[in-house]
Amino acid sequence: LVQALRPHLQSIRAHARTMFTFGISPLFSASAAACAGAGGLLLGITVMFKTAVVGRVLGISTYSKRLFVQPCMDRYAMVLGLIAAGALMKIFYGGIEPMPPIRSSEKKWLWLRMGVGGLFLGVGSTLQNGCTSGHGLTGLARLSLRSWVAVPIFMVSGILTATLCGSARAFPQDAPTVADTPAPSAAALLIVCVALALAAVAGTISAVVKDKPEVARAAEVLAEFVVGLSFGCGLVMSGMARPSKVAGFLDVGSGTWDPSLCLVMGGALLVTFPFFQVLQRKGVDSPLVGGPLDLPSDSSLDYSLIGGSACFGVGWAISCMCPGPVWVACGAMPSLQVLTVASAMLAGMAAVVIIKNLSESKNSYKEMPSSPRNMQLSSQDEDKPQSA
Repeated sequence: LVQALRPHLQSIRAHARTMFTFGISPLFSASAAACAGAGGLLLGITVMFKTAVVGRVLGISTYSKRLFVQPCMDRYAMVLGLIAAGALMKIFYGGIEPMPPIRSSEKKWLWLRMGVGGLFLGVGSTLQNGCTSGHGLTGLARLSLRSWVAVPIFMVSGILTATLCGSARAFPQDAPTVADTPAPSAAALLIVCVALALAAVAGTISAVVKDKPEVARAAEVLAEFVVGLSFGCGLVMSGMARPSKVAGFLDVGSGTWDPSLCLVMGGALLVTFPFFQVLQRKGVDSPLVGGPLDLPSDSSLDYSLIGGSACFGVGWAISCMCPGPVWVACGAMPSLQVLTVASAMLAGMAAVVIIKNLSESKNSYKEMPSSPRNMQLSSQDEDKPQSA
């Protein structure tokens, strides 16, 4: 028996060695790390802009799941801004890589990977009520207990899934795209231009809403579109919109690990952490468009958060996209693979929302008081003397 199993054990050992080979990607460079950090900085600036102007935290998955459940112009405006950012950055900036070609021998597996990854992505982000933007960029900066639990879970889940599934082999880095990525000086210039544009929009909204409060709703829609545009630019600049970049970061056993994405969240937290700490301590009267400042206050930990975080990490590792980059990819590299991920993600979100609504309606029906006739009969029974 040992002699018969020996060849199989040797084969498994050889496969494990190839699967868990640690090494730094030859395409990793100081320039790529600088662009990733600069992109994270732009993401953080956009998060601050949204909170200061609109009065809510930035969460792409929250807006995505409410596109059809609770349709509203500001949600459509942000998604359109993300799509427009992908198209504009492809034309004027670069760094957009094509999706891996679908070879006939791997066609069905790639479709399955995209569909399953998008489904897990939608289900997980809805259950945990957040994604890399809501929990990672804003929740950690606000010292939210839910986010400090969710982020480590979906990071560990994503790394394990990507390493075991060989995500780096499914999404190999495209050398021409890496060479086409602009230098850090171009990224710095783009940050300055976008930051000045955000400041101009904020000043204009503040002046207009102060004089004409009735246009606050239109100003909010405009601000959401600008948020999507700016956030999409940051995703492209940081490399988060490139599936191969995400796969190279999460798949630590491919031998071509790309650590540059570590700087994305670091660059964002560099500005969002002091911003939210000052905001939570000193507070503000209201955002620029008026109304109350609406920051999440839920600190409860439940199974939905834990299971949703693990599910989100699996979907992120399989598809190598999260909700924000999915919308950016729809504008930058529209293809059947991208549409498959987007459709599956929305289907997963809708499924969770529908199941939750059905469950809540069922529970509320059980808690409804009895009909007047039943209440009258029960009171009559109570009035009858009990037999010995």
